[in-house]
Amino acid sequence: MRRTGLTAGVAATMLAVVACGSGGGTSSSGAGTDVPTVALGTPAKPASGDPIKIFFFNEEGASAAASSPESFQAAEAAVDYVNKNLGGVQGRPLALTHCATLGTPDSVTNCANRAVDAKPDVVVKGVEVNSASAVPIITSAGIPYLTQNAGAPAEQATSGAFVLSSGFAALLSPVIPYAKAKGYKNIGVVYTNVTSLATALDGTVRKLAEKEGVGYTSVPVGITTADMTPAYSSLLAKKVDAIYVVTSLPQCASAFKARASLSDKTPLFTASGCNDPTAITTVTPTATDGMIVSLPDTSSVPTDPDTKIYRSAMKQYQPAANIGSFAPSGFATIMNLYRAMSTVSDPSSLNAKSITATLRGVKNTPLFMGGGKTFSCDGSAFPKSPSICTGASFLTRYSQGSYQLVDSYDTSALLTGIS
Repeated sequence: MRRTGLTAGVAATMLAVVACGSGGGTSSSGAGTDVPTVALGTPAKPASGDPIKIFFFNEEGASAAASSPESFQAAEAAVDYVNKNLGGVQGRPLALTHCATLGTPDSVTNCANRAVDAKPDVVVKGVEVNSASAVPIITSAGIPYLTQNAGAPAEQATSGAFVLSSGFAALLSPVIPYAKAKGYKNIGVVYTNVTSLATALDGTVRKLAEKEGVGYTSVPVGITTADMTPAYSSLLAKKVDAIYVVTSLPQCASAFKARASLSDKTPLFTASGCNDPTAITTVTPTATDGMIVSLPDTSSVPTDPDTKIYRSAMKQYQPAANIGSFAPSGFATIMNLYRAMSTVSDPSSLNAKSITATLRGVKNTPLFMGGGKTFSCDGSAFPKSPSICTGASFLTRYSQGSYQLVDSYDTSALLTGIS
């Protein structure tokens, strides 16, 4: 099968820059580190009977930079939490089957075919840059396809596919209304120069800035650029009021070092890919103090009720797992499936066909770790991408290791009228 779209390395980089992991704002090692504990509760009646079968595929082992086992580990923890603490989906337990991919179309196709043979009730994709090849195989078999980490067009516009995030451009957009509210006249953006980001930033985000009356200046850098000082300095020379860093993790670290070496105090925005201790701790705390981070969820906000559940469940069921990176999305996908399926009147009827119908009928259901935002999978969130179920995006403020939620955004409303 021919590889389409970005190369695996570039696609993995871009997924890490803006897709639906929260970055490493939480512990980047084990779940037992500095994790607040809340009581997870016990069900009135244990889950029993015929399970709802979930087939989970996830990229693991392609390379150190393109492997996200934490996504599956978090999904395992979520299944344990639903079964052992919530009593299943109205009494029916969840059962999880796993298929590891290697970041190649052939490995994805293999997992998709294995999913069809296994006849699950739903397929969940964790993280995989070549997922496009799986979508038609799974959906044409009548099995619903669910993910929070969608990058391929097929995932966003195929009947039977459901995406619980808002996509690259939408996730990058809330900095514009925030900048406007703060009175910033011009925002400078430095980004890794690949097609997906150039389209999202110099296309959609620029148009939103023009609509909101905020000046927009961008400096793209090559994906192999190691020293971000020239790019960062060029934005300062243009006297921008805020700087937005949307790059790979190593480039984030270099941008932070440039900021520190230049003693710059310009207000700083970053995409979620920079929200990682390996980048943040390369500079003194004052260099990143007060930076605004654009995130797809509230997993970095310790006061969020769902975040407390997430961290406690990870501590109990996956104590050695990373709770940052793409782990939050793996956990949240299972929990959002649980919330959607809990709306049915007869859980015994849940199978691939009825789960598809139920997801299509979901309306204004609260997102797990969604800061009060909801998802609706009836095609209304982004009509041009009917598989997308939500426009939710968040800004948090980082200060010396702690996070506060700045605001939540409905990017579907924010981007109305912007093509």
